[in-house]
Amino acid sequence: MPASVRLSTFFADRSVRSGEVAMAPRGTLYNIQRMSVHDGPGLRTTVFFKGCPLRCLWCSNPESQAPAPQLMFFSDLCSGCGRCSQVCRYGAVTEKDQVIGRDLSRCTGCGQCAAQCPTSASSLSGREYEVEEVMRVVRKDASFFGNSGGGVTFSGGECTMQPDFLMALVDACQDEALHVCIDTCGQTDPVFFQALLRKADLFLFDIKQMDSEAHKRLTGVGNGLILRNLRTALAACPEKIRIRIPLMPGLNDGEENIAAVAALLGEYGVRHVDVLPCHSFGSGKYRALSRPVPDVREFSPAGLHVALERFAAQGLETEIV
Repeated sequence: MPASVRLSTFFADRSVRSGEVAMAPRGTLYNIQRMSVHDGPGLRTTVFFKGCPLRCLWCSNPESQAPAPQLMFFSDLCSGCGRCSQVCRYGAVTEKDQVIGRDLSRCTGCGQCAAQCPTSASSLSGREYEVEEVMRVVRKDASFFGNSGGGVTFSGGECTMQPDFLMALVDACQDEALHVCIDTCGQTDPVFFQALLRKADLFLFDIKQMDSEAHKRLTGVGNGLILRNLRTALAACPEKIRIRIPLMPGLNDGEENIAAVAALLGEYGVRHVDVLPCHSFGSGKYRALSRPVPDVREFSPAGLHVALERFAAQGLETEIV
């Protein structure tokens, strides 16, 4: 979230004044995944927020980046029935000889075509939710949370881009004694982040690249704000912070970057990092969004071993997630 984002609604007095009606915050999500085992301890429900301030070259969830709902079209599922073209009022979908054409410049994201599609070739990624609607899903697995040491993880995209909605959900979870984890890239307003630090139980904090110029080439933004928030978190509550490193061959797996990561973490006594090797699983989503598929190289087993040895040489324990 850019530092300039307005947080006035979050910090405003939310009490109901005479003649006023308090409006509960709403937010846009693109998925709620139950029984997740990779987004924090135990079994978890992971709530995926839409919108991200970064544009990572290797992003495997491109549908998470834009804040508004988006139409996705998986051509391999299309039967050519033409129902989508019949309901589109904006000329964004056409059909000729059972071949569907799309003009995304005309698409408003209304979702009418997706609602009529019998094969799910057309689908709308993202919709608006109320807090209680999310909590109804979360409560379905509450018994598993207690037995496994799990809870709820707020991810994205970048969940801090919707601060009011996020904080309302955190409060709702804590009202029901649920463990709350925040999965973040750290590109968020420092004042809001400090408020969140006092609330949540755990943070999965990404470090993508230590050199700011290289970080900008890889993600679209420098890392000054990210490192500022990371240092704040490690100084205030290191026990709440779990470092995650999305690792890409040739982009951030070099000795210099890993040494810089180790030097920063060493200042705060952190000796463990989670490593997330990049993959190309999201290529079909790029095509569904009519976006170029990124050229993502995956690690060979030998290449990943070399990278992990570099972490070990710097005194860092690693766990592949």
